[in-house]
Amino acid sequence: MIFNLEATKRTTVRKSDLTALRASGMIPAVLYGKSMESLPIAINKGEFQQCYKKSFNELSFYEIKLDGKKYHTILKDKLVHPVSRNILHIDFMVVQASAMMEFDIPIQFTGEPVGTKEGGFTDIIQRIVKITCKAKDIPEEIKLDISGLGVGDSLHVKDLPQGKWHYKDHPDVTLVVIHAKKQEEEAKPAEAAPVAAATEEKSKE
Repeated sequence: MIFNLEATKRTTVRKSDLTALRASGMIPAVLYGKSMESLPIAINKGEFQQCYKKSFNELSFYEIKLDGKKYHTILKDKLVHPVSRNILHIDFMVVQASAMMEFDIPIQFTGEPVGTKEGGFTDIIQRIVKITCKAKDIPEEIKLDISGLGVGDSLHVKDLPQGKWHYKDHPDVTLVVIHAKKQEEEAKPAEAAPVAAATEEKSKE
């Protein structure tokens, strides 16, 4: 998925400048890449949040337009306020189509496992896989069909679809497991009769 964002050059120096920039509805950010100097920029907070909310389940690219030039980027890092959860700063990394790079790709698990119909439950261990490939060969999505899994079955990185990319995770890393239904707690043993009552009965003899 590709999102388009307009950016403006940023000339903030002091912390108060950044505070004022954020108060105006902008997010301070930076553009950087292997063949360019870092560029301080600012993007509209509302526009970015709309894009970001749509990008949770897949790798997304951001076309940053700055002074009439477009930069093909990915969101590399972000700084979030620990209390308000507002995004305070963003790093956009420019990617070249022919460059070999490393990406984190969300896994789309599809289908309803047979094992869940048998009383089991699905335990997804890992939702993201790391790959290396040229930027132009990045898969739009990586799907893994789990409908054939029964109770006790599992799928691993080696079971993922192949393409013009290389998985960085070990082939035997488990992605999903179908567990048997948890056993109900055993009934608690009956409580023993109070010692005082037993002593009282004995004294009556």
